[in-house]
Amino acid sequence: MKKLLKIFFLTFLFFQLFTGIGSGQSLLEKVKNKFNSIKDFSADFVQQTNGNINLKGKIKFKQKDKLRIELKNVLIVSDGKTNWSYNKKRNKIIISSIDEENPSVFSLRKLIEEYPRYSNVSEKKEKNTFILKIEPKKDSGLNFNYAVLYFNTHYQIKKIIVEGTGYGILRIVFSNYKENNGYNDSIFKIIPSKGTETIDLR
Repeated sequence: MKKLLKIFFLTFLFFQLFTGIGSGQSLLEKVKNKFNSIKDFSADFVQQTNGNINLKGKIKFKQKDKLRIELKNVLIVSDGKTNWSYNKKRNKIIISSIDEENPSVFSLRKLIEEYPRYSNVSEKKEKNTFILKIEPKKDSGLNFNYAVLYFNTHYQIKKIIVEGTGYGILRIVFSNYKENNGYNDSIFKIIPSKGTETIDLR
């Protein structure tokens, strides 16, 4: 599950960065402004690894760095400081702290404001789609080869393609994107019920 969480973060959290013709800074700034202007969002997603569907569900995000990923049998929640991973079939929760010093832990904020500093960013437009690409520079420490992000004319994410150094090509397609849903902070935490097996790694 920890690996699954990292893979998803590495892709979706790339939601604010990359590609194409030109420097990419113009599109990057527009995407950053869009991201910072919303309070929260939700979207359905389908994730493929090397062409095979391996994740399907809904994602909910709230500023800053609150995340909820709803899968068929698993619920992954983060309040920006703590992660909860709940296996519904096993009625089991694993709790862990977010390690800010661990480069394998990704956040939307880092993808928007930090990672582009260590990458070559470019952009282009195809019909009604803006395409942003980020390619880490040598010795950047980032563990992906490139990422390509597709946005509609409102700078809402449509698709992400990432080539990682250890898991091949990851593709995520988003649909039913909705902004400013008024989410309460309570949905970004899990309080274990009586009888739920809990493993606390904090």
